[in-house]
Amino acid sequence: MKKEQVIQLATGLAAGAFFGYAGMQLGRVLGDFIPADGPIQKLMTVSIALIATWFALAFHELAHLLTGLAQGFRFQLFVAGFLGLRRHPGNDSIQVYFNTDMQLFGGVAATLPSTQSTDLTQRFARVVAAGPLGSLLLVFLGALATWSLLGEPSLTARYLACFFLISAVVSGALLLATTLPRRTGMFFTDRARYFRLVSGGKTAEIERAMLALTAFFQAGKPFEEIDLALIELVREDPDYAVYADFFAFQHHLATGDNDAAVRVAERLGRLSGNMPSAFRAEFWKEVCFAAAYLRQDAAAANEWWAKIERQLTKRSDLAVLRLKAALLRVNGEHAEAKRLATQGLGRLAQKAVWNGSEQLEFRLLGALAQ
Repeated sequence: MKKEQVIQLATGLAAGAFFGYAGMQLGRVLGDFIPADGPIQKLMTVSIALIATWFALAFHELAHLLTGLAQGFRFQLFVAGFLGLRRHPGNDSIQVYFNTDMQLFGGVAATLPSTQSTDLTQRFARVVAAGPLGSLLLVFLGALATWSLLGEPSLTARYLACFFLISAVVSGALLLATTLPRRTGMFFTDRARYFRLVSGGKTAEIERAMLALTAFFQAGKPFEEIDLALIELVREDPDYAVYADFFAFQHHLATGDNDAAVRVAERLGRLSGNMPSAFRAEFWKEVCFAAAYLRQDAAAANEWWAKIERQLTKRSDLAVLRLKAALLRVNGEHAEAKRLATQGLGRLAQKAVWNGSEQLEFRLLGALAQ
């Protein structure tokens, strides 16, 4: 185990022991105050505790989200527990959905830059810092509200105090979880990401390059114009290499360099197993397309499709229509493949101006419709 990991583990254990002891003492003090007389009160208290836990998660992610919107970034995703909001990949609308990905239950918010600017790193750093600061604010507000309600004898006041108390405790835990460790699963914690952005040196250069690539794609520019130097810089970071390969794959498809696209797809197929399934499907759909369309390998394409079918089977955006058409064609169902490709082309024909992604989909769908 590395020295950094030992320090983080020791710090986490010490913090956990401190807050556990403090919570136990607080529980003794408030034990008679929390409603627990009879099964109905106990059920209400448990329900309020669950709602307060969700509220603390949502508050943390909402701080990220609102700060991102205030910085001029574009909404992409918001998840807190079972509640999910996302930008629909097909019609660009905001869609409410039921989240079933356990790896996202702890919450995630994504707002992406759509224009490149010299202060992009500083703006994104504010978004990253907003989550822990939001949790810290809720700790103080929840503690203050709980304290003000302690003398109230009514049952409603006791339920409210329970809500604010648990919100504050969970927010405190979130504050620790997003600042003490370096990573949670595949993601950097807020503290680690913030210091990567503002630290300077090679790490900050990679973060700036990553933000520039994201802004390029969100701006809808033609994929042929992407700066390959930025992609190579981002690829040097093992944590971001998968994103660099995804950007490179789109570029190679747009320029018609199929051999390079196949090589990149092979790297995309070696994703870490701790990536949330919804994220993994976005990368693996291109691996599946490369097997079906670029390599004409039906067995490999079908194997990849089996891994992402649950996430993509109900989707009908252009990229997924293109993938489904390629799968049908490599499996010999040419008429149905042509129907899906023509459906995608018809959808594009309704638009007066195409962004970079749509220009690429037009060329690929056109080839599949022949």
